Amino acid sequence: MTSTTAENKPLLLIDPVLLRACVDGTVEGLAMTGVAPPPVGASRLFHATRPISVIVGLVGKNNGTVTLNLSERAMMYLAGKLVGEEPKELDEGCFDAISEIGNMVAGRVKDLLAGTSFEMEHISVPSMVLGANYNVYYTRGMSTVSVEFELEDIPVMHHKDRFFSTSISLLQRLG
Repeated sequence: MTSTTAENKPLLLIDPVLLRACVDGTVEGLAMTGVAPPPVGASRLFHATRPISVIVGLVGKNNGTVTLNLSERAMMYLAGKLVGEEPKELDEGCFDAISEIGNMVAGRVKDLLAGTSFEMEHISVPSMVLGANYNVYYTRGMSTVSVEFELEDIPVMHHKDRFFSTSISLLQRLG
């Protein structure tokens, strides 16, 4: 799934297995919301630029995390789609709903990576980070992919809120 040049050399050094799991895991994980956001970009780097992050641990043969990073408006939009009514303000129900969405995405990622060299057996309970623009530093050897998605139903006047990212970071065990 990486782009290639005429000489068949990769333009983007993104692991195609993780990229596919990130895209499909996000879209399939959001199926219960009725939202199917298109992917609009990808990177090997994770940087949280939006004020809400849901982090779910991946544990087993390989260990790491799945992280959703989104704005408050995007969180309220997705939470509303899950529960059937868009909330008027941030509240505990929004946090519970977006945490459940994080679980659904991480569960699909886990299933999609079964049988690959990135396989893991369990996901953790979700954690939520409130606060934008933080960096996460991982140990050497971590494989990371971060995909930007667009929530096309959010009005263009809120264009910064139309985008969110899903990131997978995994440390592979050898052998």
